[in-house]
Amino acid sequence: MDLAFSRNLGILTPGEQDVLNRARIAIPGLGGVGGMHCAALARLGVGAFNLADPDVFETVNFNRQIAASMRHLGEPKLDAMIEEARQINPHVDIKGFPEGLSPDNLDAFLAGVSVVVDGLDFFAFAIRRELFNRARKLGIPVVTAAPLGFTSSVLVFTPDSMPFDEYFGISDGLSERECLLRFAVGLAPGGLHLGQMDPSRVSLDSGRGPSLVTACLLCSALAATETIRLLTGRPGLKATPWSLQFDPLSGRIRRPRPRRGNASLTQRAKLWYVQNVILDKEPAHLRPIPDIPASGPVKDAISSAQLNWLAQAAAQAPSGDNCQPWRFAVEDGRLRIFLNPGEDQSFFNFRQIASLLACGAAVQNVVTAAPDTGWSAQAVLMPGNGDENEIASIGFTKTGDLPDPASSAVWTRCTNRRPFLSRRAVEPFCQESLREAAAPAHLLYVQNPRPMLGLGRLVYLADRIRVERRDLHEHFMGMTRFDPPDGGDSPDGLPLKNLYAGAAGEAFLRLTRPWSRMRAANMLGVGRLVALHSKQSIAASPLAGLLCVESSSPQDVVKGGMALERVWLTATRLGLALQPMTAITLFWLRWKLEGPDAFSQSHQRLLKLVWPEFEACFPGLGEKYWPMMLFRAGYAKPIGYGTPRRSVEEALVHPDRSPGQASG
Repeated sequence: MDLAFSRNLGILTPGEQDVLNRARIAIPGLGGVGGMHCAALARLGVGAFNLADPDVFETVNFNRQIAASMRHLGEPKLDAMIEEARQINPHVDIKGFPEGLSPDNLDAFLAGVSVVVDGLDFFAFAIRRELFNRARKLGIPVVTAAPLGFTSSVLVFTPDSMPFDEYFGISDGLSERECLLRFAVGLAPGGLHLGQMDPSRVSLDSGRGPSLVTACLLCSALAATETIRLLTGRPGLKATPWSLQFDPLSGRIRRPRPRRGNASLTQRAKLWYVQNVILDKEPAHLRPIPDIPASGPVKDAISSAQLNWLAQAAAQAPSGDNCQPWRFAVEDGRLRIFLNPGEDQSFFNFRQIASLLACGAAVQNVVTAAPDTGWSAQAVLMPGNGDENEIASIGFTKTGDLPDPASSAVWTRCTNRRPFLSRRAVEPFCQESLREAAAPAHLLYVQNPRPMLGLGRLVYLADRIRVERRDLHEHFMGMTRFDPPDGGDSPDGLPLKNLYAGAAGEAFLRLTRPWSRMRAANMLGVGRLVALHSKQSIAASPLAGLLCVESSSPQDVVKGGMALERVWLTATRLGLALQPMTAITLFWLRWKLEGPDAFSQSHQRLLKLVWPEFEACFPGLGEKYWPMMLFRAGYAKPIGYGTPRRSVEEALVHPDRSPGQASG
């Protein structure tokens, strides 16, 4: 002991080192900051610990947790950290709580403890509140430090300082989300981290947020320093409502003292800003994510429950106006995907191209999600089993592969029609990742303000046709779910709120729902406001992409749909928002495959102005490439209103029935 901690002396006195050796520190939670706390305090010579954590190490922990490594993968965090601490000091006294912290073992966890150093997960609010309040009653100080962006913020609660509930403004009856919001704002009144974190990566409801190892290391340094103050009586301790936040990236440090905690005027303003501007109705999930079924009784065959789950994954794919033009059949360990041509008879869906794209995206969802169940998917496209509407027959083989990194995006992918951040460019790495995901299809880009403005003008001209054709207008209105505004219990279509048209836009859509009113609006030129909105959306976005294939054959179109979904899932994984801009590409395809006579004379004149400039935006179009989908990509706030999906039962067909005979 004298030799191992001798280099502490000269900064710590022999008496202080002895105090540390005799101290017992309680650390609930041994993840990102808790494990760092344990290692730092063990190297300072703390002689006894109470440690609690019920979790095991996973790959997702590797970026920041001190004992997360291949050696400890799948091992309980508690066991790993006890081993680490005893490798530092074989004489250390450790009481482990493998069941984690709970109201039932709280007093046992705090027995004989000098200081609690908080390592609980941010989202474990209820037990954290009980811990802090119980420690105060027992006269035990608590140190908590939070890794926020590149920064760390530290607070010290002592028996004489402002209590936990008073500082954070917590009372019985508050929702868990409101408690987490107040906890987040109270942790760092300095706010040095707010410009460092991407809000689209933060979800209070689903319990996720970004964290860096550098900030976790900084947390352990600050928390260990405050622990030394508490144990040795060193000067400088400032307990709540004081806090300290340090940002090594900018070199700034703040020591705010909100005298009334979160009840202070400045803190109430920050709470409003975080809730209404940064998170802004952030949803947990737009559609529920079903649990992955367990394997069936036959080890070498995929279970029917897993096949139904994969059919559910397939149904999360995008489709024109959310018409969901697919049906599924489950038989003999295979999942078959069919086109239901009756779902979309609109002018847009020439030769079922839009629906074939959607079915291709459904196939890709199965391929991406299958490893989550322990199986890999092999899709045979257009298998020719006597049904021309059969798009894919998918078989499965057992695999030991890790899940696809984009598999979670199958369930969270969505169309984001909100304004994008025009000044935040899509970095080259993301652009290249999307291109790689598209291969062997081709992905062409337009970016920078002037070219995007030009493309926006072309989209505007094409979208004018969308509002000036009666059949397209009535189809869109038929697929828009007006009442209630969020779509209610409708299993398909576009809920009004999902369009993000704003109060004025929603009123306009309601007013022009009958064609007679839309026709009058077009005669007055007011209908062009819809097309103008599309133009502004493109022009204000940092990037537009055009996904292309090498032919317009049905099989290549399905492959294009698979490529589009890979691009979209990758974009979701990278934190990018994406919105298809379908009119211009589907009109181009119809013009090339059917001829100009599909359009009225006035619209022919309009499109003759569009096509040369459109093809100039994307070199090779019309010679080497057939466009499948134009989209805009960038960064935006998460949407709060998604689109529904039919149940698997509605989408399933019996093997001897055609897709058109399916229910729903």
